[in-house]
Amino acid sequence: MAASTEPLLRVEGLTVRFGGLVAVNDVNFTVAEGELLGIIGPNGAGKTTTFNAVAGAVRPTSGTIRIGDALVSGRPPERVARLGIARTFQSVRLFKAMSVAENVTLSASTVCPSMGASRERAAEVAELLGMQALQDSRVDELPLADQKRVEIARALALRPRLLLLDEMMSGLNQAETRDLIGVITTLNSDGLTTIVIEHVLRVIMELSHRVLVLDHGVMIAEGPPREVMSDPRVVEAYLGRSAAANLGEPA
Repeated sequence: MAASTEPLLRVEGLTVRFGGLVAVNDVNFTVAEGELLGIIGPNGAGKTTTFNAVAGAVRPTSGTIRIGDALVSGRPPERVARLGIARTFQSVRLFKAMSVAENVTLSASTVCPSMGASRERAAEVAELLGMQALQDSRVDELPLADQKRVEIARALALRPRLLLLDEMMSGLNQAETRDLIGVITTLNSDGLTTIVIEHVLRVIMELSHRVLVLDHGVMIAEGPPREVMSDPRVVEAYLGRSAAANLGEPA
């Protein structure tokens, strides 16, 4: 789906300090309605801290974050979820002794008026993701790839306007990665605005409409994937020249 020219998310002057450490330093970017933005950078670049700030898990030291006309920065995560921002985590964070349906229903209860409505929303998400057969399964009995689908299902249960996906491909094999790429592509094609943090660069190249690069908390490049990957600052700070030379190989 072609992205709208109107920003859904606007991040201006985002700075996050932890004591004397500046994790994110004066970062500015927007995300258009329907866009799929990729964020990359070396370890410690500030990617997940940026996600945490957008999702309300971290309070910015300075700067503002807005979704539509609503101010996000400084609000608690549950309020941010109700404003339309949902996220997954780099390490799966599920209630592993509960069933898939119970996990997704519990998430839906954040935005639904009753448990009956929450169960209905969980069933809708299961159908959307083709997970009907897994509904009664305990999460801790599922392989990692299915657990990651449950993570996405929990996020979708919140009826988000913006979905934040943090390194969903980590630990997956090639076939599982391709399946998950298909899920993300379909959700975005159906109109769900998405931001992806991913260390698998070919995944970012395939998924993203636009890529943003962070290094030591500073945004050093932004633009179309192939243009960004050939930027000398990105090659030097993140990829290394041999990795950049191999980016043209098929995923």
